Amino acid sequence: MRPCIKFLAMLVFLITSDVTEITADPCANQPNSRALLSKPCADVARFSCGDVSSLLSPCWSFLKGGASPSPDCCIGAENIADLTNSKGDEQKLCECLKAELPKIGNYDPQRLPMIDQKCDLDFYIPPVTGTTDCSK
Repeated sequence: MRPCIKFLAMLVFLITSDVTEITADPCANQPNSRALLSKPCADVARFSCGDVSSLLSPCWSFLKGGASPSPDCCIGAENIADLTNSKGDEQKLCECLKAELPKIGNYDPQRLPMIDQKCDLDFYIPPVTGTTDCSK
């Protein structure tokens, strides 16, 4: 199909399926948006591993033995907590940490749960290692 025809076909689909607007969050207030996604909305993580790395990078020194998490670490952890609202989000966070943490060098996985305690967050980050089963 030529690009112009693909665009018109998508436009016709959107008009006839009662999708009235496209939002940054395709699952927000869009009951028919699931038809546009390959997965149900509950399983679509609202962040990328790059987001996790960026938001939690101020925590790396703490995970490597620093005295306490920095204010920037706490802000990043709070932002991750706000974005993690489903089991799919939790699994995605785990997979991201599993991929990103080895890049920082030696770290103590037992310090991950301490971030929520020391930053006074109501959010649990489990100790993640390369062998962690993120499906649980």
